[in-house]
Amino acid sequence: MKKKEIDAIKRNKGHMLSGAAVLAIGSVLAKVLGALYRVPLTNILGAEGMGMYQLVFPVFALFMVLSTAGIPTALSRMVAEKRAEGAPTKKYLVSAIIVLATLGTLLAILTFALSGQLARWQGNAETRTGFMIVAPTLILVSLIAGFRGWFQGEMYMLPTAVSNIIEQVVKLAVGIGLSVALLPRGVTAAVNGALLGIALSEACALAYLIITFLVRGKKLKGEMLHVTRTEAHVMFKVAFPIAIVAVLMPLSGFFDSVIIVNMLKSSGVAQELATAQYGLLSGPVNSLINMPIVIIMSLAVVVVPSVSVSRVQRDIDGVMLKSRLSIKLAYLIGVPSAFFFMVFAPRLLPVIYPALTPAQLDITVKLLRVVSANIVLLSTMQIYVSLLQALDRTKSAVISLGCAIAVKVILSVVLTKYIGIMGGAVASFAMAGVAFLGVNIAYYKICGIHLEKSVGLNLLCGVIMGLAGLGISSLVTNNIVATLVGFAVCALVYLWLAFLFGIVGAEEINYLPMKRLLRAVHRVVRFWEYRDDA
Repeated sequence: MKKKEIDAIKRNKGHMLSGAAVLAIGSVLAKVLGALYRVPLTNILGAEGMGMYQLVFPVFALFMVLSTAGIPTALSRMVAEKRAEGAPTKKYLVSAIIVLATLGTLLAILTFALSGQLARWQGNAETRTGFMIVAPTLILVSLIAGFRGWFQGEMYMLPTAVSNIIEQVVKLAVGIGLSVALLPRGVTAAVNGALLGIALSEACALAYLIITFLVRGKKLKGEMLHVTRTEAHVMFKVAFPIAIVAVLMPLSGFFDSVIIVNMLKSSGVAQELATAQYGLLSGPVNSLINMPIVIIMSLAVVVVPSVSVSRVQRDIDGVMLKSRLSIKLAYLIGVPSAFFFMVFAPRLLPVIYPALTPAQLDITVKLLRVVSANIVLLSTMQIYVSLLQALDRTKSAVISLGCAIAVKVILSVVLTKYIGIMGGAVASFAMAGVAFLGVNIAYYKICGIHLEKSVGLNLLCGVIMGLAGLGISSLVTNNIVATLVGFAVCALVYLWLAFLFGIVGAEEINYLPMKRLLRAVHRVVRFWEYRDDA
């Protein structure tokens, strides 16, 4: 391969990872704010209140995906490809916004009209008002998704990161404030206040994105805004399978919101207790699990347009390099996170959620330990799904996720009735495992990437790190100190082992955030590789 082609591959790879770094930093900040939001919210609303909140939110998330219909991801992919060809892209955003606004409005009306029926299906009629509050938010969310898709296709990730942070800041301030103010009127009123905070946060994020687009759009004044019938057909042809993939995971959450509470009630559990137990799984547990996943998901968002460009340019080496590195990064973040939660769950949860009763904490610890492996399975699965979408093989992802959700629904119905809320956790783990295996096999058939050695070494590093964490946990009695010291020790041990075993090579460090610091650590750990430099 010519030197110019190699340089181009490295440059595209660098753009992908720099964009991922921007999204990762924004996502980390947003997720920290989101965690800060969930902690006081859980302590304010209690387990039952969080259960009501989490009954509304999965339905909102499902309708949110339906309102976007896969268009943002298809938009980012098309914009990236057209930019690579030197063609104008602004017209695609205008057309997408029109369609998204229409879909969002229709779904908002439908949610408002079906609010009472949705509440009855879930087994808790008090959530009806919550559905009515979040219904108009679907219009805002659909527009936000369109702008983000266009910016991501332009490989300009800052607006997505900043808008995520704005959402969380406003939700934290307004949602908590309204919950506290309305709590004297009852738990239902406090939950509605938190949901109203979501609506206001989306409005602020949309305002920021519109302003950013207007400023950036000045550079694109000469671009035509008319989209031909052929171009529109291509966009929606790309969007349709992506929409199916996008809707499957929220659909899984919707099934949980309908199945778990009702099955717990059918086994003799009171409605308040059933809602509270569902709130523990969907609230505190899933919030912690999602923290590392969202970091990896920021990489998945960048993968689609970046790999699509390489596909259009018939750059096979570029596709392989980006695929291999993104998958390796998913394991490097997911494995240590999963082992950390398994080991430190009894220490971490009382610190974060002091309002939970000892019985609730005991259940939450068990749930967190069961679903911790989902961090690795779901985050890596999302990377594979993004890669399949970028290579126009979305059908394989649809089949894999569809089978996984079918397994989860069956297990949720059976296990929740007989082993309680733990059945929901086991079903979630089974779904993640089936989905992971399906997309892994599908992508291997396309690209034939071998990462068995890297995965095995990651798991070995995780086990050793976990043993070190158990040592810290057994020696330190204070929960806060044990968690903080354990996190620092586990991070250092895992990083040291990852370099020692060669999971991360010297060349790959050049495409990672904080590469100077990582390069310095690499020189210390693998000193024998640098003897010639000395």
